[in-house]
Amino acid sequence: METLYDRLHQLDGNDLRFFFYNLLKTVDHYQTNGSMEERKLAEGLLTIVQNHIEAVHNHKRQIDELQQYVYLVFSLSDAGSLKVALSKIGKRELCQVLAFNELFSVGPITNLDTETGQQNRLVWLTENDENVSYNPEHQLDRIVEAVKNIPENKTIVIWCADNAHDQTGLRFVMHLLRDRKQPVNVVNVTELFNTIGNHNKEEFKPYWSSLIDREHFQIIVKKYYEGVPLDPSQRRRYESEWLMLSSENHVLRLWKERSVKGAEESALDEMIISSVIELEQEQDENGFINAGSVVARIFDTSHQFVGCPFITNRIWSLVNQGVLEFCGLPRALHQFSVKLGTRKKTIAP
Repeated sequence: METLYDRLHQLDGNDLRFFFYNLLKTVDHYQTNGSMEERKLAEGLLTIVQNHIEAVHNHKRQIDELQQYVYLVFSLSDAGSLKVALSKIGKRELCQVLAFNELFSVGPITNLDTETGQQNRLVWLTENDENVSYNPEHQLDRIVEAVKNIPENKTIVIWCADNAHDQTGLRFVMHLLRDRKQPVNVVNVTELFNTIGNHNKEEFKPYWSSLIDREHFQIIVKKYYEGVPLDPSQRRRYESEWLMLSSENHVLRLWKERSVKGAEESALDEMIISSVIELEQEQDENGFINAGSVVARIFDTSHQFVGCPFITNRIWSLVNQGVLEFCGLPRALHQFSVKLGTRKKTIAP
C-alpha cells in the first residue's frame, strides 16, 4: 500500500484525471458487462468514489466560504512568496492566490482578453522564447476567465511593483474587471517598501518583488494584506491606459517616468553595447565577456523587467549585425561570450 501512495504522489493533475477516468470506465464496464461478483465490486467502488467526490466538493465549499480575499499576482514565484508570507502571519486560509504565468513587458498584447489575441501572443512567444512551455493549468485563457468570474463578495487585492511587466498586468486586470461594481485594492510593494521602517536609508526602491528580502516582504504582507483601495478615477485611468497600450503594435514595454511606455525592440541595444564595454575587466584572454554577466549588468543598471530571453535575443541580433562577436555554445546564456565587433551600430537621433 505504501508503494501505491508513493506512486500516487508522483502523479500531476493531468495524470490523476486520466487515472480516475480509466477507473470509472472500468467500473462502468463491470456494471454493464461483468459477472455478478464484478457487478457487486463495481457498485461498492462507485459508492466509495461518489462519497469521496462529495467530500472533496464539501471541503472546497468550506475553503471558499473562509476565503475573503482573492490575490492577483503576475508570476508563479510571487504567488509562492505570498503564500509563504500569508502562512507566517496566519492569514493563508483567508486568501485565494491567482497567478498569471506571463511576462507582460514583452510580446503582443492586442485583444489579449480574446482567443485570437491569446493565440497571437502564444505564437510570438513560441518563436521568440526557446524556454516557453505549455502548462494547461496556467494558460492565459484560464486565468482570464478566473479573474472575470471572481464573485462580488470577495475582496480583490492586486500585488505589483514598479516595472513594465507588473504595471501592464495591472492595467490588463483593470480592463478585465471594468464591469465590477465592488472596489479593487492594490498593494504596490515598490511604493510601500520605504514606509515600513528606517532600514532603507539609501532610498532603495525594489523594482520587482523578489528584490525584497523575506523579512521585509513579510512585514508588508502583514501590514497591507487587506490591500489599499484604488481611487475610482485611477481605476478608470488604468482601464484607459490598457486600451492605449493594447492598440499599439509594440512587443517591448518599459517603465519610464512612472508609466508604461511602448518601445522599439532595439530600445535596449545601446545598453547592451555599453555593458559589454563597461565589463572590460571581466574579459578573457581573447577579449570575450560571459553573456550572463552582460545580461545581469543590464538588469542592474536599467531596472527593467523584460526577462533573459528578450535580452539574449537582442544580443544575437547585434551579433548578426556584426556589432558583437561571440564564441561558445549559441543560446546557452552562461556558455557563450561576446565582445565588440567591427561594425558600429547606427544610433537613431
